[in-house]
Amino acid sequence: MRASGHDVDRFNRWAATYDRHYLQRLILEPVQKTLLEVAVSEKRDARAILDVGCGTGRLLRSAEGLFAGARLEGVDAAPEMVKEAQAMLSAGSGITFRVARAERLPFPDAQFDLVFSTMTFHHWADQRAGIAEIARVLRFEGWWLLADFMASGVMRYVRRLFRLRRFPERRGLDPMLAAAGLRVLGQRRVPGVGSQVPVLVIGRGAMKGVVR
Repeated sequence: MRASGHDVDRFNRWAATYDRHYLQRLILEPVQKTLLEVAVSEKRDARAILDVGCGTGRLLRSAEGLFAGARLEGVDAAPEMVKEAQAMLSAGSGITFRVARAERLPFPDAQFDLVFSTMTFHHWADQRAGIAEIARVLRFEGWWLLADFMASGVMRYVRRLFRLRRFPERRGLDPMLAAAGLRVLGQRRVPGVGSQVPVLVIGRGAMKGVVR
């Protein structure tokens, strides 16, 4: 999992054209739309939201109109992505973007009601350390909404065949979450993307609503 430095270099080069890439329409847009639907329907009263691996900030810019008055923070390991995110902020926006890795978040404990991670988890150099950091900055009843490739069915064997260890199976993710005091509370399928990329709702306690 130590390929993160290479990933950062690649995303730095990609930053200027990232929002025009075809993967935005095919994967990232439906994933982020579904994640925001879950966030709004289940935790509309969130007052502080963090996006880990925020890229150019599209998800937080969308969230700003849905969570009026909420504190919105975005971090990304790629400095050029953060520059693009900052450049796209509209006048009067309250979103803050900064360079930081998931494994070392620049925030005090228990700060956020919601943490977002969309298609970034497999880039983290140390997933266990990143999970521990998210658990640290989440408030006790806060939720981490994680969307990434989760091998299931026949794709589990493809993952093992090609040694795609950075893409966990649920049976590998659950122990890492448990070590940080977290667990999967529910999930939502992303329409048009398939069952391999769910939005997982992760937290410490029972859910107030139903996520399917």
